Amino acid sequence: GGQSNLSSLTGIDAGNNPFRVAEQRTIKPGFTLAEVLITLGIIGVVAAMTLPALINKTQNQELVTSFKKVYSELSQVYMKIKADNGGTFDGLCNSSDDYYILFSKYMKKVRVCNAPNASGKCWAKDWYYSTGSKVPAVESTSSSLILPNGTSMLFYHMSENCDSTDELKEPVGCGRIRVDLNGLKKPNVVGKDIFDFYITNDALIARGSDKTINSITTDWGRAAYVLQNGKIDY
Repeated sequence: GGQSNLSSLTGIDAGNNPFRVAEQRTIKPGFTLAEVLITLGIIGVVAAMTLPALINKTQNQELVTSFKKVYSELSQVYMKIKADNGGTFDGLCNSSDDYYILFSKYMKKVRVCNAPNASGKCWAKDWYYSTGSKVPAVESTSSSLILPNGTSMLFYHMSENCDSTDELKEPVGCGRIRVDLNGLKKPNVVGKDIFDFYITNDALIARGSDKTINSITTDWGRAAYVLQNGKIDY
């Protein structure tokens, strides 16, 4: 009886190596080349769809940070000039050059670029509206200051007595400061990296605010939008 049982045990493998079946390992199938290529293709499509939006969002955040810094610096300089001149801008400037000379005295390490040389050197030769149309060259014919971080500023004289209504709803305009947050670098688009501020006796006001003729939903009015909302999401 014992011999018969042993024979049946060794017969499991139908050979001379009992229990070999128990020692066999399970081999998991791998991915085929086609499956790998399909997966990589899907990843590529997703990246192509999401990366541009992510890059644009990052760039906009950087521009908002620059906007806040530039506005803060200009506001501080504005307040110092006003305080040093009896609380008014009346009679301080009668030309655009007067403005850049005045502001340069209160700003550190700025570089001056005279009006004939501004375009293409200190201010982008070609710059645009959000629609893609080019802004007329006459809009950049003014003397410029360049901040150490690369920000370009154009100064425009409006009225020596600070009573201009150009682009304003009330006779409060003394002058205008146009800034390009990153200088010659792109995008060079109004409302993206190019913004306007007005010098008045009451305050340095953003174009697009209540006293200006532009709405915050227009390219020229975006300075007020960014100032109010703290973002570029249009």
